[in-house]
Amino acid sequence: MRVDKATDSLWQRVIWPLLWPLLTTQLGLMLLCLLAWLLIWQTNGQNTGSWHNLSWLLLALALGTSLSVATFLLMLRQRLQQWEDALGVSYERLERLLGIIHGDLPTWLKSERVLPFAGAGEGPVRRLERLLDALETLMGRVAERPRFATMLGRLPLPTFITREGKLVEANGVFEQLVGRSLGELRGLELSYLIRADGAAEAGGQTAEVVRISDSQGGYRTFRLLSLDDGHGHCMGLLEDIVDQQQQLAQLMLSRDRAREESRLKSRYLQVLQKELGELMHTLQAPGQPTPRLLEQLADLETLVTNLVEEPQALGAAGATRAAASRQTPTARRDEALSSQVPRVLIVDDGPVNTMLARQVLEAEGMRVDTARDGEEALRLREQQCYDLVFMDIYMQGLDGVETSRRWRSAEQAQRSVLVALTANASDSDRQRFFDAGMDDYLAKPYRPQALVDLVRRWLAADA
Repeated sequence: MRVDKATDSLWQRVIWPLLWPLLTTQLGLMLLCLLAWLLIWQTNGQNTGSWHNLSWLLLALALGTSLSVATFLLMLRQRLQQWEDALGVSYERLERLLGIIHGDLPTWLKSERVLPFAGAGEGPVRRLERLLDALETLMGRVAERPRFATMLGRLPLPTFITREGKLVEANGVFEQLVGRSLGELRGLELSYLIRADGAAEAGGQTAEVVRISDSQGGYRTFRLLSLDDGHGHCMGLLEDIVDQQQQLAQLMLSRDRAREESRLKSRYLQVLQKELGELMHTLQAPGQPTPRLLEQLADLETLVTNLVEEPQALGAAGATRAAASRQTPTARRDEALSSQVPRVLIVDDGPVNTMLARQVLEAEGMRVDTARDGEEALRLREQQCYDLVFMDIYMQGLDGVETSRRWRSAEQAQRSVLVALTANASDSDRQRFFDAGMDDYLAKPYRPQALVDLVRRWLAADA
C-alpha cells in the first residue's frame, strides 16, 4: 500500500482537523478537574476523601467526557458530509468524461449502455464501484476500436497526416518516397515538402496534382486525395499518375484483346457454319475427289481446334492492331521506315486457313496479302515481290502444284520461299511438291505456333 507523504493527505484533510479540537476539549476538562480539586481542598482542608465532594468530581469528569465525545462525533460527521459532497462532484465529472469517451466510439461498439442506472440510496462506495466497472467496460470497447496507426502503416500508397498544416504522422511508403525518417519530417510545413502543380479529373471529381522531391533528388508527380475531419486534422493519399496511366493502358489493352477475341470467335462460327454447308454439299455430290474432301475436313478441324484452345497469338493480333491504331501517323510511318517488314502471300480458296494464317502473321508484324486461286496469285506476283508464299494444293482452277511451277518459271532476280499447305503429306505428295519448285510444306491442321516457327526459320535462313 502506498504511503501518502504529501501535504494533502488523509491526516491533513480529515484526522488532524478533528484531533486538535478533541485535544483542546480534553485539556479544558483537565483544567476543570484541577479547579474543582483546588476548590474542595480550600473548603475542607485535609478532608479530601469526602464522598460528597468526590461525587461532584465524578460528575464533572462525566460531563467533560460526554462533551468531548459529542464534539468529536459532530465534527467527524460534518467532515464526512463535506467529503461526500466533494466526491459527488468528482463522480459527476467522471460520469461526464465516460459519456464523452463513449460518444466518440464507432457506432458498432455502442450496442450496450456503459453506465448502469444508479440504485435507490446508493452510497459513495457503491457509486465508485459502479463507475469503475463502467470504466473497465469502456476501456475494453476502446481497445476494439480500429487501429488507425496500423492501417496507416499498411497502406501501399504514400500517406501522411497533418494538423493545422504541419505534418504529424506518415507511413513507411511516404518516408521512402522523400528519403527522410518520420522524426525528421514531424513538425514540418506541408508546403515545404509538396508543391501544387494544377488539378486533374479523378473519378468524376477534381483532384489536386502535386510534385514531390523524391529521395533521388528528382521530382515525381502525384494526384493528392485529401480527407479533412473538421478539427484541424487532414489525411492525404498520393497516387502515382504514371502508374495509373500504365494501369489504364493495360486495361485498355486487355479490353481490346477481349473484343478482338470475341470478334474472331464470331467470325469463326460464321465460317464454320458456311464450311459445314459446303461440306454437306460436297458429300452429296457424286464423283467428288477424295483429296478435296480431306482438305475441307482439315480446314474444319483447324478452325475448331483454334476456337477451343483460344491461342494467345490470335488475341495478340487484335491487341497489336489496336495499339497501332492509337499511334500517330508520323509514328507509324517512322516505324515502317525503320524496319524491314517481311511480306507474305497466302494462296488458299478456303476462308478458314486464310483468316487464321493472316491473323497470326499480322500479329508477328508482317504484311500479309491473300489470293483465292492460282491465277490471282500469279497476278499479285507481277505487282509485288513476296518473301514467303503459302500455297494451298487443292484449289479450283490452277492447283497449288501448277501455280508453283508457273511461279518459279516467272521468277528472275528475287526468289520467294514456297510452302505447301495440304492435308495429304505422303512421301509421293512431298516429292511432287518439291519437283514443282516448292521449298517446304505445312500439314493441315496446324497450330498457329507451327506457322510462326516455319516463317521465322525460313526468313532467318533467307536473311
